[in-house]
Amino acid sequence: MITLFRLLPGCFLFLVACTNTPSGPPQLKREQYTLDSPYPCDTTTNKGIDVSVSYFQLVDESDAGRRINDSLQRLSAGSVTSWLDSAALAGNPDARTNLAKAGQLFLADYKQVVSELDGMGGCWDLETKLDTLYTSPKVMTVQLDNYAYTGGAHPNSNTTFMNFDRRTGNTLTLTDMVSDTTALLKIVERAFRKEQGLLPQHNLEERGYFLRDGKFFLPANVGIDRKGLTFYYNPYEIAAYALGPIEITVPYEQLNGILRTGWR
Repeated sequence: MITLFRLLPGCFLFLVACTNTPSGPPQLKREQYTLDSPYPCDTTTNKGIDVSVSYFQLVDESDAGRRINDSLQRLSAGSVTSWLDSAALAGNPDARTNLAKAGQLFLADYKQVVSELDGMGGCWDLETKLDTLYTSPKVMTVQLDNYAYTGGAHPNSNTTFMNFDRRTGNTLTLTDMVSDTTALLKIVERAFRKEQGLLPQHNLEERGYFLRDGKFFLPANVGIDRKGLTFYYNPYEIAAYALGPIEITVPYEQLNGILRTGWR
C-alpha cells in the first residue's frame, strides 16, 4: 500500500505544504555602527563628520529569518547611501548592503565637499534608528528614523516603514494587505482632511499641499499597527518642510470589506 501523506503536528506533508508560523515575539540582537571618523564633528570649529546607525538582526536561522535580516541590512545601509549620488554608488555596489562601506563612501563625499569649498561646509551628522513598530505571529513591521545634516538651511529627516511576513520573510506590499486601493484612497483622504482640519470642499492644492496631477495619493510608507494601518507622509512628500511629517492611522474597523485575511 502506498502512503500518500503522513500527518505531523501542524503539517500535512506531500498533499499540503507545511506553514511555519512563529509562536512568539521575535528575538532581536541589537547592533550599532559608528563611523570611525578621523575628524569627528566639532561644534566649536563647525567641522567634522559623525555617522551612527542603530539597528537589529533577528536571532533566527530559518530561511525566513535570513531573508528578513538581509532586508534589514539593506535598509540600514540604505539610510546612509540614500544621501549619496548614483555615480558614487555605481562604483561601489557593495555599499548598498554593507554599512562599513556605506559609511566610508559618506566620509569620502564629505572630504570632497570640504575640499571643493576650501574648508567650509560645516559639520555633517547622520543618525539612524531602526526598531520594531508592531509584531504578531504572522507579521513584523519595522520603523526606520533617519536624520541627516549635510549643510544647507536645515537638517532633513525621514521615516521608512517595512512590513514582513514572518512565515516567509517576504516583504508585504499594500496590495497584500488590501484588495481595493481605490476604496482605500478615499478612506485615507477623508482621514487626512480630518487630521489637517480641512472640509471636503477645500481644494488641497490651493491649501498648499503637493499633489500629483492634482489628485490625492497614498504615501510611500504604510505600516501595520495594533489599532490599524498607519499612513506616513515624510516632509516634502505632500506638504512643505515647515508642516513636518503627517501621520494618519486608519482603524481596522474602517477598512472592513477591503482588508485581506491571513496576514495579521
